[in-house]
Amino acid sequence: MAERVDDEVQRWMDKARSSLKAGDTLIEDLLFAEAISRAYYAMFYAAKALLLRDGVDVTKHSAVVAAIGREYVKSGKLDPVSHRLLIEGFDWRQKSDYDVYWIADRDRAERCWHDAQQFVAEIEKLLQAGARMA
Repeated sequence: MAERVDDEVQRWMDKARSSLKAGDTLIEDLLFAEAISRAYYAMFYAAKALLLRDGVDVTKHSAVVAAIGREYVKSGKLDPVSHRLLIEGFDWRQKSDYDVYWIADRDRAERCWHDAQQFVAEIEKLLQAGARMA
């Protein structure tokens, strides 16, 4: 069972890294709204990996964001700044994907992408530390 969870955690992290790479390419191609969406998904996938490793299986975006705060920020295992990046990433992704009157620009896309890189790096540190909650 632990091998299966470890494999799934790795697969979520692979998706996170792939989304970061895609976001970089999308910015280069001037597809800023799409880059913002990929940046958020990189964070979402990394958060899912960490939660799954520790036996917290949630699927809804809001539940993932809440669980990161509850399980890691409140316990001091994750910096509140990282949680804030996830929350803001979710908000920007909502705006980017669903607000037809909002126009994404390079500056916002690059900030979201850098935030996603920072968040994913923090999650990778927690995963490498290997200390499970459960």
